[in-house]
Amino acid sequence: MNTGRLALDIETASPHGPPRDFTNTDKFELVAVGLGYRTDGGDVEVTVCRRQGDWGVEHTANLLREVVEWCEERDGPVLTYNGTHFDEQHLRAWADHVADAGAWPGAPARVEALFSDHIDLGPLAAEAFPHAVNAGRDIPALWKACEEAGIEQPSVWYDDYDLPADYLEQLGIDGSAVKGAHVGTALGEAYVDGVAAGIDGTRTHDELVRLLEDYASGDIEPLFALHDALKRANARQ
Repeated sequence: MNTGRLALDIETASPHGPPRDFTNTDKFELVAVGLGYRTDGGDVEVTVCRRQGDWGVEHTANLLREVVEWCEERDGPVLTYNGTHFDEQHLRAWADHVADAGAWPGAPARVEALFSDHIDLGPLAAEAFPHAVNAGRDIPALWKACEEAGIEQPSVWYDDYDLPADYLEQLGIDGSAVKGAHVGTALGEAYVDGVAAGIDGTRTHDELVRLLEDYASGDIEPLFALHDALKRANARQ
């Protein structure tokens, strides 16, 4: 019997102002969730669930439900990287929020069940690669853990997308590769604004969707590979 594993990575925006406390869910909104599923010896199935409306609570509830239902159709523990202090923490808080608002009363219990077998790879990476943990941090950065394990993380390059010449400048983005900070400070909000304005189907919006989906899915396969590498590394210790 094959044993399955899930992987999860959330993408957020901060339309209400830059966060100073990354544990404060009030400073974050859910934009998209990269999801993966793999059985032992099988290929990785990857999907991205995106917000389909403005910042209203009903759209948070709809996205949460889509994520939970996708995972419930598959079996196995959920892999994250630093999810205990970010992905899981915020998903639980959003579940409470949508339940309190009456948008999805069952959300807390369903999210609780989703994380019942959660495996946070961050502490495992710190155990396997203690020399890779920077001062003042508890775990190595994901890119560093992947580097230590010999795992390639794909990069998403702006030049691969047909965006207007001044688009990134207008969003205050400087750089050739997409970063999580870009999604959090500009790209995520631009995407949701576009959905709310009904500009789906325009070239710029569609390219932004493609970029966000590529970025959100980019760390999913590496999470499975990192989990395998960390099990081997920690077994040797």
